[in-house]
Amino acid sequence: MRIFKITLIFIALNAFLACDNDQDDIALSAAEAAQLNYIVKQGEWKISNYTSNGMDNTANYNDYVFVFEENNKLVVNSSSETISGTWRVSNDSGSETDSYDDVDFNLFFSSTGKLAELTSNYDVISATNNEIRLIHENSQNENDGLLTFSRN
Repeated sequence: MRIFKITLIFIALNAFLACDNDQDDIALSAAEAAQLNYIVKQGEWKISNYTSNGMDNTANYNDYVFVFEENNKLVVNSSSETISGTWRVSNDSGSETDSYDDVDFNLFFSSTGKLAELTSNYDVISATNNEIRLIHENSQNENDGLLTFSRN
């Protein structure tokens, strides 16, 4: 009986120690979100790669220049029009399918044109001062879309 009690105590102790209750991953992604928030507002951006459902759609956006402004205002200029939208960078709130340790990049366009296709919640793959790589994962498809912005 004594071995049984010691075993139970050992199992309970391991279970208790295995639970990660700290919020280090949330703090890290919040810092990354703040850095990306700063980077994206520096200058003009173009889409250098956009693949959706395995189809390369980059050429559809060659004429568009994206300006990510304060207060989450997004202005997109082309030779024929100016379109407004919104954007937001945040650390993920976490869910069953999306972990806490990533940064989200959200784009929203209310128009029904080409830019409406870009409206989505993306996970950030990588971000530098000159390139931001995003992925949109669909629950049915492993990799629904890749979007890359490069500094203009």
